[in-house]
Amino acid sequence: MEGRIRFNEQAFVGNYDYLRSRVIGETGAVVKADAYGTGSKRATRLLSAEGCRHFFVANIQEAVDIKSYANGAIYVLSGPASTQDAERIANLEFIPVLNSKRQIQHWMPFRDRRCAVHIDTGMQRLGISPRDCLRMDVSSLNVGLVMTHLACADTPEHPMNRAQIHEFTSILSNFGGVPTSIGNSAGILNGTEFQGDITRPGIALYGGNPWRDRTNPLSNVVTCEGVVLQVRTVCRGQSVGYGATYVAQDSIRVATIGLGYADGIPRCLSNRGSVAFDGVRMPIVGNISMDSTQIDCSNQPKLQEGDYVQFVGDAVPIDEVARLADTISYEILTNFGSRFERV
Repeated sequence: MEGRIRFNEQAFVGNYDYLRSRVIGETGAVVKADAYGTGSKRATRLLSAEGCRHFFVANIQEAVDIKSYANGAIYVLSGPASTQDAERIANLEFIPVLNSKRQIQHWMPFRDRRCAVHIDTGMQRLGISPRDCLRMDVSSLNVGLVMTHLACADTPEHPMNRAQIHEFTSILSNFGGVPTSIGNSAGILNGTEFQGDITRPGIALYGGNPWRDRTNPLSNVVTCEGVVLQVRTVCRGQSVGYGATYVAQDSIRVATIGLGYADGIPRCLSNRGSVAFDGVRMPIVGNISMDSTQIDCSNQPKLQEGDYVQFVGDAVPIDEVARLADTISYEILTNFGSRFERV
């Protein structure tokens, strides 16, 4: 293995406890996409031990993967796409999130089982519109949770946040006091009116900044490291990597690291990103390759073959990497490939 992913269990649990301290109701957890690429079984086990009783996943297979680790309810966010899906969800005792009138029909043979209903208040992704919801009779369903999703919670001052809460509140009388779920990571921290009875933190659990332009209050959880395969001297005037996009202005030490874009290192970090060794940053030089990245390690004369350098972690924050790659921390985490040793 040329790369390894370190997962800090203490920081992960600490992030959950911090979020829980800000919540007036119950604190669930989103563990979809293999817990944002960090390992859903481990995340679910740790959260269960910490008292979490509500787990949210994207689809049925993800629910199956964590079933034996979850001490509580497992919600399938995509809902049943067919009657066969509905039957499988019911037999496995998962809770479907019903996102449309058609999904409700799929669930009707199992209407005595607990379900959740998703109201679309402006995300325009999944969910039943408030207008359609007010026209529906849900009295025959065993609705255990009614939920919505905030589109702009990462920008607390965005007017859409309060507009969505207003829309959501307008339909709650149709559900007769059923518990609600609103708050994602940023929603939790934005205030109690954006939370509901059961919150659904995601990226904040894994150390990503839930806000766009505020200081991250969470601890780093994931560290991505690559091993040094070779160190060489590159003389002034010599180029580095495909396309000769970097030309040395002086004689420099260049290390080749065994991670590339096939491992989830964004190629757009070529000639603009950096890595760290012993807390000292070193720039990426030349174009990132499929399996390797080259760095200027002139300021680290002790760096040698076999050492590990950090691509993401305490010294190279994931949100900084995401900004440089013109993306978000979610994508960075979930793109780390299968060639890593997980520690």
